[in-house]
Amino acid sequence: MIVVIQKRWWVAVAVVFLVLVNARGALCAKVQEFTADNVILGADGQIKSVNKVYFSRDKMRSDMDMEGRKMVIIYRRDKKQLWAFNPGKKIYVQQPLDEKEWKQKTTGMSENAKILGKETVNGYRCTKKEVTNKLNIMGREITTHRTVWISDKFDMPIRTSSQNGMVTELRNIKVGSPPASVFEIPQGYKKIGNNVGMLMIAMHGEQMPAAGKQFGGHGGGEMHMPFKLPKGMKMP
Repeated sequence: MIVVIQKRWWVAVAVVFLVLVNARGALCAKVQEFTADNVILGADGQIKSVNKVYFSRDKMRSDMDMEGRKMVIIYRRDKKQLWAFNPGKKIYVQQPLDEKEWKQKTTGMSENAKILGKETVNGYRCTKKEVTNKLNIMGREITTHRTVWISDKFDMPIRTSSQNGMVTELRNIKVGSPPASVFEIPQGYKKIGNNVGMLMIAMHGEQMPAAGKQFGGHGGGEMHMPFKLPKGMKMP
């Protein structure tokens, strides 16, 4: 009789242990699908814009407002493609997306990251890191420094602070699957090129160069930029 009671006791302990382990796993599991507000704050701490971010496993969408001009970027890891479109003019571009770029865009991380400590941001416990990146933008090498706050619950940073004092934060996070349609190019849009820079130029009202002509070429194919490039930069 004592042996039977002891066996039942150990079975009960084992069941409780498994329940606790499973509960801990559920609590620590990463959120794979969510929608959030991407809030951009200036160096003065004032809100500059509030845009939407949609995330679903191997897909991400970021809505942006660039001085009144809307641009949407869709990252499709499953298709290894990046799409960007402008709703106002119903135009879009498409370019390849590799695994390295996907990780940089979604996690905001690079190989050069220094841990600064732990902080809680918008209710989520985060690891604070300083990230250094070297980028080649239009012929000019630029080194950037950012601070990111990474939660164990999300792949994307909860907060990012750039070296010029601008801050982006994920707020009003709603866990759940976004509509599949938000990760697709709307019907009726016209493809105009194969890089985001071409879309940005078209959004400013500039004409695309004729077929066979290169940016910055001579003759009728030369295109004047709607803005002045910094010294050392050139069109691709």
